[in-house]
Amino acid sequence: MEDFVATACTADLYELGECCRWDDVRGELNWVDVLSGRFFRARADGERIDVVRSYEVGGTLSSFAPLENRSDGWIVAVNQSILLLTESGDLRELAQPEARQATEVRMNDGVADPWGRFWVGSMAFDSSEGRGSLFRFQESTGTDTILDNVTVSNGLGWSPDRRTMYYVDSGPGILYSFDVDERGEISHQRPFLQFDVATEGTPEGLYVDGEGAIWVAMWGGYEVRGYSPDAVQLARVSLSTAQPSCCTIGGVSGTTLYVTTASEDTAQHILDREPDAGRLFSVDVHVMARPIDPYRSTFRQSDFIT
Repeated sequence: MEDFVATACTADLYELGECCRWDDVRGELNWVDVLSGRFFRARADGERIDVVRSYEVGGTLSSFAPLENRSDGWIVAVNQSILLLTESGDLRELAQPEARQATEVRMNDGVADPWGRFWVGSMAFDSSEGRGSLFRFQESTGTDTILDNVTVSNGLGWSPDRRTMYYVDSGPGILYSFDVDERGEISHQRPFLQFDVATEGTPEGLYVDGEGAIWVAMWGGYEVRGYSPDAVQLARVSLSTAQPSCCTIGGVSGTTLYVTTASEDTAQHILDREPDAGRLFSVDVHVMARPIDPYRSTFRQSDFIT
């Protein structure tokens, strides 16, 4: 097993940094600060991060995916809704998957699949058991509820051959795997890894690299772990702060692991000894990134009426 040490690479602190993604088409690293509703675009070369633009959408901005035509923007999850965010900063609501719920339930992690659909989960603000769901959205077919009775719907990813989907419910600390058919339909849910949350931390966001390894951010565990498709641990990435939330591989080299972290719900005496809590971290893990899957939308920015 390989051991790496990630170091902070941003000066800014985020209360709940999340959903870092490398967009190989734009050549940008993107991430969000969930509770402030901010979305960031940056040039990233190893530990050098240069933010080129940020958007403040309001509410809780939890996840996103780029549109296939990058100039049209992103699909984003905000509060209880799915919206389109244009490059100029305009928003258009597409769906309200959690409108039936009280406002204490919000959207959480999400990503586009290899078939161009947006998968996004939900959770209660207080992580109440069974309050969350996992949805799949496409404008042509609307919103499908794929799973319910989820506690904290979190990381999602697909194997390079598109035959396996990985999915985290952080509440019970389980990373699941599913079989995937040629149409992208899932079946045969089973635990891929069960973590002891009390001693290991909680699995959060994940990333599947170009070789099929699964990288998982361990909230409360001070590390990101890399696993083979047969669940053998291949790598440990240590951080100086307890709450890594999501990870991706990219940057100019295509081999830099980027990790978002959080300072949310951290006592001041802990923040005093973990001054990098909430910063973005990076380390070269010598594994190649894979291209990000975009959301295939019928929307065009020219359709937006201001």
